[in-house]
Amino acid sequence: MLYELRHRFVRWLAYRQTLASLRQAPDSTLVDAGISRDEIRERTRHASLRR
Repeated sequence: MLYELRHRFVRWLAYRQTLASLRQAPDSTLVDAGISRDEIRERTRHASLRR
């Protein structure tokens, strides 16, 4: 149980950090990565689930 709680926290932390980074990224960087501003939250959530 403690392992699962730690695992969820690590995923949540990665989600928050990635979300913050992408929100600060210039539009040109997002375009190069193929991500629109509207997709940031969904893409970040999806990526955090793969950890």
